Amino acid sequence: MTKYRLGDVLTIIMDYRGKTPKKLGLDWTEDKNDIVALSAKNLKNGELINLDKSHYGNSALYNKWMKDGDISVGDILMTSEAPLGELFLVDKPIKAILSQRIFLLRPNNSIVLPWYLYFYMSSKNFQNRLNGHATGTTVIGIKQKELRNIEIELPSLSIQKSIVRKLVPISKKIEINKEINANLANRYQLKYLINKLFLIAFSLLFSFLFWNIFLNMGVIVMLKFLILSSLIFGIKRFPICFG
Repeated sequence: MTKYRLGDVLTIIMDYRGKTPKKLGLDWTEDKNDIVALSAKNLKNGELINLDKSHYGNSALYNKWMKDGDISVGDILMTSEAPLGELFLVDKPIKAILSQRIFLLRPNNSIVLPWYLYFYMSSKNFQNRLNGHATGTTVIGIKQKELRNIEIELPSLSIQKSIVRKLVPISKKIEINKEINANLANRYQLKYLINKLFLIAFSLLFSFLFWNIFLNMGVIVMLKFLILSSLIFGIKRFPICFG
């Protein structure tokens, strides 16, 4: 094992805290055909979530905002606060604006493999160290300087490769299982909705047929029905006067 500072095994850290569209003379477009803006609320348990609730910006905003370049496959996204330490490994191309409370960490592949660093940073050991460098009481967060100074231990690249070969398939399988469970939940919700709509439709149809028959019975039969109802259910007054 070799000891490093986290900043020593990264080629770049993107950190755009405090940046807003208005400071750049622009604004969010909120057009979902534009470029999504990722913030801390979009990272949870190694996944990107709630993208439908994100802000969106056009290419002009993207070019002004992402001055350090594009997000690349192998980059690690990490929340800087609220909550601290949520992670996401970029394993396929994505174009996004890095918005509030989020770091982009780009591993130096000659020292550490992206997947290995992601697994390492997800560990309880690293998370404890991360929290040890954090500040704040109500909202706990970490500054880039403190993040860079966190000590880590790394094995050789050959050992990293061996570990990654074993862990990545497991991680992918967990991801697939989550998708399957989500699809099953959606199918259950759809089935429930269809059943509910069927019951509503059946109820409306029954009501329509009943009143259609009732209205076609004629006035005399209707009066007899009301009188019979009063005898059965004890109704003493009717909205109709019999004289």
